Amino acid sequence: MTSTVLTRPSTTPSHPAEADHSSRIRLVASISGLLVGGMGYFLTLLNWSTDIGRTALGGGYFSNFFDDQARAILDGHLDMDPQTLAIEGFVHDGLTYTYFPPFPALLRLPVLMTTHEFDYQLTLVSMAIAWIVLAVMTTKLVWLLMDHVVGRPLTARSGILAAVFIAGGTGGTFLTYDASLPWVYHEVYTWAVAAAVGGLYWMVRTCLAPSTHTVFWLAVFALVTVGCRTTEGWAICLGAIGLGLLVRFRPFSAEHRALWWRIVLAGVGPLCASIALNLYKFDAIYMFPLKDQVWTQVNEQRQAALAANGGTLSGPQFFTTSFMAYLRPDGIRFTDYFPWITLPARPAKPYNGAFVDQAYRTGSVTGFMWIFMLLLLLAVVVAFWPRRDPVVARLRVPLVASVLCTGGVMTYGYYSTRYSSDFVPAMVLGGAIGTALLARFVTTRRRWFAPVTGFLAFGMVFAILAQMAIGLFMAASLHRGEPLQRYVSLQADLTPGAQDRLISQVDGLPEGGSTDDLAIRGDCEALYLHTGDQYEPWVPVEERDRVWRFEVTGDLVPGKVKIMDITGTRRQSVWLDVREDRLVRPLLYKDDELVRGDAFEIPTDGKFAIGVRNLLDLGYYEIQTTPGGPFGYTESVYFNDDWDSLPALTEDAWSESELAAHGLSVTPELGLPIPLCERLAARAGLATDGG
Repeated sequence: MTSTVLTRPSTTPSHPAEADHSSRIRLVASISGLLVGGMGYFLTLLNWSTDIGRTALGGGYFSNFFDDQARAILDGHLDMDPQTLAIEGFVHDGLTYTYFPPFPALLRLPVLMTTHEFDYQLTLVSMAIAWIVLAVMTTKLVWLLMDHVVGRPLTARSGILAAVFIAGGTGGTFLTYDASLPWVYHEVYTWAVAAAVGGLYWMVRTCLAPSTHTVFWLAVFALVTVGCRTTEGWAICLGAIGLGLLVRFRPFSAEHRALWWRIVLAGVGPLCASIALNLYKFDAIYMFPLKDQVWTQVNEQRQAALAANGGTLSGPQFFTTSFMAYLRPDGIRFTDYFPWITLPARPAKPYNGAFVDQAYRTGSVTGFMWIFMLLLLLAVVVAFWPRRDPVVARLRVPLVASVLCTGGVMTYGYYSTRYSSDFVPAMVLGGAIGTALLARFVTTRRRWFAPVTGFLAFGMVFAILAQMAIGLFMAASLHRGEPLQRYVSLQADLTPGAQDRLISQVDGLPEGGSTDDLAIRGDCEALYLHTGDQYEPWVPVEERDRVWRFEVTGDLVPGKVKIMDITGTRRQSVWLDVREDRLVRPLLYKDDELVRGDAFEIPTDGKFAIGVRNLLDLGYYEIQTTPGGPFGYTESVYFNDDWDSLPALTEDAWSESELAAHGLSVTPELGLPIPLCERLAARAGLATDGG
């Protein structure tokens, strides 16, 4: 069989001055694109702050898995403490494992081997490093394709198009949304996508300019990808194997024929490593046994979904639902209030009788990354057109491998915006090819340069702003506390008129409602936001402290008296244990658990107090006495029997006659007013006492 020889016009400048000019174009275009894309990503990653130790949730919940996995590896094993993994743990053969592959944990080893100072503070830094990898590989990919697809010396017009794509490829994908939540679920995605894009770059380079060097790096990135996320890792490995077999029987060149077995090995080696690891942990080649997950044991919806789908959550029965969740053009929502671009108002809807596990508000690729989708379609048409472009035709296998990265989510009955990230490798590769094709088009058609560039720039800027917008909302609503207060305050400042109609007043905890609604409890005792999430519909934005001021009115009679109840699935209440020697001890009951505070002596003026503060970012009430100080904490957010998250409520449970029988009286008070709530109530025309 004869080799197919690829011919194209030379892209090498014939004069040193031309070479310098070309280098300047590459440098300026790369820096410009990376500055714009990096600004979108890092502002979202830091949530417009300077806190490099920021985590998605207060207290760092679900941001600690890889730190503890790394510590376990240093101790010589892969199983982990069940308390670390909590509901995400998989108990297999008596040991608890995480289903996440270990690469992000391995990345931490140099730090964790030398110090404990940065434990549980490395997630954001890890996601920043992943972006650097993505930026390097995306930039290299677009310039490689410019050289081979355009087929002419680099011009300023091509450089501008490349800069626009680099900005979008590094700041306008769902990885920018992922950056809003520095926790394990999004960290693993940033690394998996960055590694997959790197694997696709080396696969493309192997197609266009093969060498042992390119094959080696293809193997490295395939290994890193399977070390981050199995579905994308398998896609890159299978792509490498397919490319190796293709050039064995239909070689592009003599170099490809000589390297075919190395290319196959670049995919087989990491694939075998992935299989071996999964066999070691779960006795399974590919998937993990969901029946062994702690979450499955406590969640009835998960149990019902597994029963309805034959013990698994994967299968073709989910394809239609996945297609509509991730690829419908209207999988985005525009509002007349800040931040104007947001996720669909409702969770993903099941189709064709599919019984899904969990469904959250899910942004679609065609809604948020439509410009990438158009570029990908252009690349696919050119690559597979019968009268094909000989250069782009070589990229069929990498294109197929990039689409295979979506195989896991397209047949998985769990829906969330982060899963849209599996489409990013295809969007970046297809977008880079499409951009190079546009550059070739405008090279000889100068009058088309302005409209083509304007359209591309509009699409990329839209993608960046859209990802930043949904990232800002997600960071605020999930973390709560100050970020959520800042978010709602920005709505009030930037779009006050539009926000007013979202506000209502309720007597107790809010019920019903629609996405983005705001509910004020009583006289601004608390402010709540409707997230649109069916599992956590209402979250507190602000809540006033509560204080119970006691005074001795007669002889103290020893005994216990209840002061307040705290709503939730558990029986929780606060009591006072009164003693005749003027000592009082606060008590916190949590079902059968009793938390005893330190006894304190009643001051000579006979007055003392109990206060409750909602630590919103932690989801706990802090209960303290004056004098005495904090003595107990209990959940201010709880899970009901369906594992829906709901805000708790403190309620008076004292009786004047019972207190009087113990020689006490009480005056309940509210703490300092919450200014944001007062401002919103005034604008919406709601009556509050202002104090």
